[in-house]
Amino acid sequence: MKIKDFTFADATRALPVRDECGNKGAFGTLLAVCGSAEFRGAAVLAVMAALRCGTGIVRLAAPERVISACAAQVCECTFLPLPEAAGFSHLPADAIDAILAAAGRSSAVLAGCGLGNCARTRSIIEAVAGAETRLPVLLDADALNSLEGDISPLVRLGERAVITPHVGEFSRLTGIPISDIKEKPAKIAAEFAKSAGCVVVLKDFITHVASPGGEALRCGSPNSGLAKGGSGDVLAGIIASLLAQGLPPMLAAAAGCAIHSEAGARAAKRLSKRAMLPSDIISELPGIFLEAERQ
Repeated sequence: MKIKDFTFADATRALPVRDECGNKGAFGTLLAVCGSAEFRGAAVLAVMAALRCGTGIVRLAAPERVISACAAQVCECTFLPLPEAAGFSHLPADAIDAILAAAGRSSAVLAGCGLGNCARTRSIIEAVAGAETRLPVLLDADALNSLEGDISPLVRLGERAVITPHVGEFSRLTGIPISDIKEKPAKIAAEFAKSAGCVVVLKDFITHVASPGGEALRCGSPNSGLAKGGSGDVLAGIIASLLAQGLPPMLAAAAGCAIHSEAGARAAKRLSKRAMLPSDIISELPGIFLEAERQ
């Protein structure tokens, strides 16, 4: 199959135009259903990345302890408090209703970063997939792990879904051995994208993005500095932000990957691959967008 390279230059050309007369509502609203007691930082990284990429409003739906962690670092975020995990095998119906109501006021949904692989996560994904809306939805991390053995919610989302698995998560989701995925990543990603009807962002040392229509793109270059927990949460926030601002799923996914790779390369150059952190990727975003605006 033919695989095209999608570069950082391609990404800058794809960025949505900023309306100088627009207000915050003109630049999209992202609902992020992320974070748990164990993985609070995942929510922080995702929403911070989304805000840095230009989304007008980012609303985090999470338990209070996650919200407290996020509010201490990202005061620009808004919040939808959810019940704590104790005592619930699934999220209560009133909490699901609150999430769906918030989704109805949003232009995109991000779900999964740090949620935990549990029945609560599955119930959220099923509810979002069953909602009568055409919102684009990005599923990352535990949102994908919760679909192991039954991907019907993903199939219901279809072309409005973007999934961002690393090879381990993709193996669990598809049942395909990791060795086979690594041998032909673009082909396997494209086949799954076609069968499930969604956009696939298959993360490895090189990221491949595949569309339901058979298009396959290669993004980024190897950077061991990205091999740290939290880098994927940053990528999810970047792509979700572009979705919320109106980019089509395939273009948002490819542009987000290219921007993430460029920011990672700049962080490595400034701090070293060994010492850089996922939060340093976010710190490089202002310089990237400043250059894009000047061009």
